[in-house]
Amino acid sequence: MRASMKENSYDLVVVGSGPAGIQAVLHAAKLGKKVALIEKHPEKLGGAWIHTGTLPSKTMREVLAAIRSVESHVGSAWVSRMSQNLSTQSLRERAALSSRDEEYIIRRQLDEFRIPIIRGAAYIENPRQVRVNQAGGKSLLLDTDFIMLATGSRPRRPSNVPFDGWRVLDSDDVLRLESLPKSMTIWGAGVIACEYACIFSALGVKTTIIDSRSTIMQFMDQEIAGELKKAMEQLGVVFNLGHDLERVESTGASVKSYFKGLTCDTDVFFFAAGRESCSENMGLEKLGIQTNDRKTVLVNDRFQTAVPNIYAAGDLIGPPALASTSAEQGRIAVCHAFGDETVRFPQYYPLGVYTIPEMSSVGQTEEELMKTDAPYVVGRARYDQIARGYIRGDSYGLIKILICADTQKILGVHIVGHDAANLVHIGQVAMITKMSIYEFAENVIFNFPTLA
Repeated sequence: MRASMKENSYDLVVVGSGPAGIQAVLHAAKLGKKVALIEKHPEKLGGAWIHTGTLPSKTMREVLAAIRSVESHVGSAWVSRMSQNLSTQSLRERAALSSRDEEYIIRRQLDEFRIPIIRGAAYIENPRQVRVNQAGGKSLLLDTDFIMLATGSRPRRPSNVPFDGWRVLDSDDVLRLESLPKSMTIWGAGVIACEYACIFSALGVKTTIIDSRSTIMQFMDQEIAGELKKAMEQLGVVFNLGHDLERVESTGASVKSYFKGLTCDTDVFFFAAGRESCSENMGLEKLGIQTNDRKTVLVNDRFQTAVPNIYAAGDLIGPPALASTSAEQGRIAVCHAFGDETVRFPQYYPLGVYTIPEMSSVGQTEEELMKTDAPYVVGRARYDQIARGYIRGDSYGLIKILICADTQKILGVHIVGHDAANLVHIGQVAMITKMSIYEFAENVIFNFPTLA
């Protein structure tokens, strides 16, 4: 290693401060390596993860879900008054506080390991050198043994959609709304679309989701997704599925969106159909590092690119593009770079969707099992059949377990309802330890009353 040779020489240089990048620099530093972190905007460390995506949207959702959760105890009139008294400013301030808290924790960890944060845009000169282009035409050349690319993703913005930041929005713009619209059309029926639809509908905004496909959340178990759709409809979200988007026009104070067989006229049009990786302008093409049509960097199962000492992780490499999996990818890549060949990405990891109610999943869906010849059985429990569920007054909630008919091993756990993203970890651990459903039932005792 060249760490001791000169000041600008490192064992590892990481580009980007999202969960993959932060985990990579911290783990390398814990291994005793000399590392540097390159970030375009170090004043907002953490990027979309902390400032425009995961944390702020989940914070806003948490506020509204907490208010909605007491409806069965105090009545809908009280919930309506509380929701109406919430301002976008107060929600933004609460979200900003969560972001500041998380950023403070990360900065403290970086300071503890004396990891330098270098401001600028990274350009990979060759597999062993990274140039940092800085303000005023200055640049800094770093020598390194390994490079980790973790530059994340951004909302997809098709050229035929007239984004303006206040009537026609993407997921970065939506958190900057200074006042609540009366009506909103959302194009897309995936995670981002459904999460924000719940937030705005809970705030009293007339919210409509439109998508070209006939179902929502295609990657989730469709029985669970259907249960979520019913809950969102009860919240006030309207679904118009199976309509192709044709064009969007801003007309004065409103937006007209035209679909095949449908026209909408609302205060706001929110384009929430996908994200694309931030892989441009880093010199990847000249190094032979391949990307796909969504600019996603292609890697192997150790997160190496076509250049073996250059790794990539997080949103930059595409799905699952979760904060949790991105952090683990960053850690595994660092382990591999510095000689630990045994560490692999886990077979089972959970997906969490922070709607109202939330939804979470681990393992195979029933749709995936139906495409195989593997025999399976399904176990179901509804929240209103569980003591804690009817104590809470949960009208929606479903736990679904898929079990191999031959081995009785758990193949998948899918939950929609209160605390789903926490509950799913119980099933995940059972799957990791390869417990049969009988072993699980005979050896695990839960507190009563709980949703577990």
